[in-house]
Parts: sequence; structure tokens; C-alpha cells
Amino acid sequence: MSAQRAAQSFLFAFSWKDIGLLTAILVSLNFVDVVLSIYAVNILGFAELNPFAIGFPVWIFVLKFCVCFIPLVCAYTLYRFGNENYLILVFVFLAILIQIYAFILGFSLGNILGI
Repeated sequence: MSAQRAAQSFLFAFSWKDIGLLTAILVSLNFVDVVLSIYAVNILGFAELNPFAIGFPVWIFVLKFCVCFIPLVCAYTLYRFGNENYLILVFVFLAILIQIYAFILGFSLGNILGI
């Protein structure tokens, strides 16, 4: 038996560079979230409810921003190994992360503005 590779074509074709653009959006949302959190705690006097984030330790910032680059590293690795068909999985994961951060950002803005 010879192994045959199925030629699958998806409706959407992604490149690891497209994933890089989504990563930039995720990093910018994360940055705005950090700025709003610092503003709410230091200027407005809100209380930080997350016990790990009290005082904004450096390891929280490193963790928040390093997690954003994991999908980009995975996408580049898939590209290097010739598995571009699986980039749709990275895209879906990034879309979910962007939605989560957008929700958190909207919730934080609502609290800051008193809505």
C-alpha cells in the first residue's frame, strides 16, 4: 500500500503572516486592557479583584503578553513543516481569544464609565 496525501482545499486560505496580523490585534487589545486596569486602580481607586494581579507584578505582564504570541509561533511552525491546512485551527483559537479580550475590554470600559 502506498500512502496518498489527500489534496484538501479550504474555502479560506491563511498564511502565518495573516495570523501575525491577528496577533497584533490581540496584543493591542491586551495593552489597552492593561492601561485601563492601571487607570481604574491607580486613578479611580477601584479595587483589583484578582489576587494574582494586585500591585501589577511584572510576571503578570510577561505572562499576558507571551500568551499572545503562542498562536503566532504555532502558525509559523505549521508553515515551516508544510501543514498550512491546519492554520484554520490557529485562526479559530485566535478569534476566540480576541473575542474574550474584547468582552473583557468592553466590561472594563463599562465599569469605568459607570454604565
